[in-house]
Amino acid sequence: MTGNQRHPRWRPLLPAVADRKQRRLYGIYSAEQLRELIQYEKSRSNRKGTPLSLVAFDTSALGARETRAFVEGVCCVVRHTDHVGWIRADRVGVLLPFTEHTGAQVLIDHVAEWVAAWSVPATCYTYPDVWFENARAADPGACGDARRNTDRNPGQPENERQHMFVRRTPVWKRVLDLFGAGIGILILSPVFLLVALFTTLVSPGPVIYRQQRVGIGRTPFTFFKFRTMHVNSDDTGHASYTRALIAGGQAMNKLDDADPRIIFGGRVLRKTCIDELPQLFNVLRGDMSLVGPRPCIPYEAGEYLRWHTDRFSVLPGLTGLWQVSGKNRLSFQQMIRLDIEYEHRESLSLDLHIILKTIPVIAGMVLESVIRRLAATGESQSTVQPGSPAPERAGDPLQAEGRLSLDVPVRRLQEVEQWYG
Repeated sequence: MTGNQRHPRWRPLLPAVADRKQRRLYGIYSAEQLRELIQYEKSRSNRKGTPLSLVAFDTSALGARETRAFVEGVCCVVRHTDHVGWIRADRVGVLLPFTEHTGAQVLIDHVAEWVAAWSVPATCYTYPDVWFENARAADPGACGDARRNTDRNPGQPENERQHMFVRRTPVWKRVLDLFGAGIGILILSPVFLLVALFTTLVSPGPVIYRQQRVGIGRTPFTFFKFRTMHVNSDDTGHASYTRALIAGGQAMNKLDDADPRIIFGGRVLRKTCIDELPQLFNVLRGDMSLVGPRPCIPYEAGEYLRWHTDRFSVLPGLTGLWQVSGKNRLSFQQMIRLDIEYEHRESLSLDLHIILKTIPVIAGMVLESVIRRLAATGESQSTVQPGSPAPERAGDPLQAEGRLSLDVPVRRLQEVEQWYG
C-alpha cells in the first residue's frame, strides 16, 4: 500500500505522528499515538503477510531522571523505521515493523548494553503470534531483563496483550451501549417472557442457548440467544457449509428453510431476529456492542486469512454495516470488507445511522420472506406440464445468470475492495 493509497483514517494521523513537535514526554510518542501506530502497522502486516513486534520496557523501578536517560538510550539504538512511545505511564514501547521475535531480541540485547547501569524488564510481543495465542491463553513470547536478558517471565495478563493490539473502545460507545441495552431490555421484557414461554411449550430444554464466540482481540466469550433448535443438535453440516462460504464467493444464504434442527416457530424467531435479543445482556457485560461485526464461531475464525482478523480489532455487535448493506445477499469477502470498513470509520454518527437503519432492514427482510413463501405456495398449487421447466421464484436474490442482486452501493464496495483487495 503506497502513501497515496493509504486509508483515509490514517491520512490525518501519519503527518501528526511524523512531526516531532507532536511528541510528548521525553520526545517520544504518547500512548494514544503509539496505539494508532500499532493499528496502522498491524494493518500493513496483515496485507503483506509480514511479522510485527512490540517490545515493552518496564520503567516502574526508575526515577524521573533515570527514565529520561533510559528513553534517550533506547532512541539511540532503534532503527529509523521503528517507533518509540509510551504504552502507559511506567512502560515504554518500541514498535518494530517487519520484525520477528529474534530481531526484537536483538534490540533488547542492544538496549541492555547501552543502559547496563539499570535492570529494566523487557517483554516481547510478536504479531500475529500474540494475536492468535489470545484464544489459546498462551505465553506471549520470550521476556527478559534489559540488562542481563537471561530470565524468562510468564508474561503479562491476557487483557494487557489485548490492550496493545486492539482498538480502544470509545467512552461514547460504552455509554451508548449501556443506555441502549438497558432501555431495550426494559421495553422488550414482555417479549422475553413470551418467547421463553413459547420455547418451553414447543421444545423441552433450556430457553437460552449459550455458545462460545470470538470477540475483540480474538478472545472467546459466552454468547446468548434464544434457543431455536433442538437440544444437542449436530453442527457438522453447518461447519462444512460455513467453510464452503468462506472459500467461495457465493451469497451467504442461511440453511433455515431446509434445516431439520430448527424447532416449531424457530424460523419466525430467526427471520425476525428476535432470537438475538438476549445478546443485549452481552452488551451490558461488555462482551459485545450494539454496533460492530457479528461475532463468529471459533471454527469459522480458524478459516480466516491474516487480513480477515482486522475485524477482531473492535467489539462485536448486535448489528453492523454488513447487516444494513445487504447481509445474506453478500459474499463472505464482501462482509469482511464491510466489517473492516466499519473498524476504520467507527463514530457516533455512524453507529446511530446503523441502529436507525436496522429496524427497517429487518422489516424488509420479513416482508420479502413472506412474499417468497406466498409465491412458493401459489406455484405449488399451480399445474405444471410434464417436462416443462419449473418457474422461477419471484424475488429470488440469485438471478438466472447466477449474479447477485445487491442492495449496497456498488461504488462504495469497489472503493472498499481497492483499500483491502
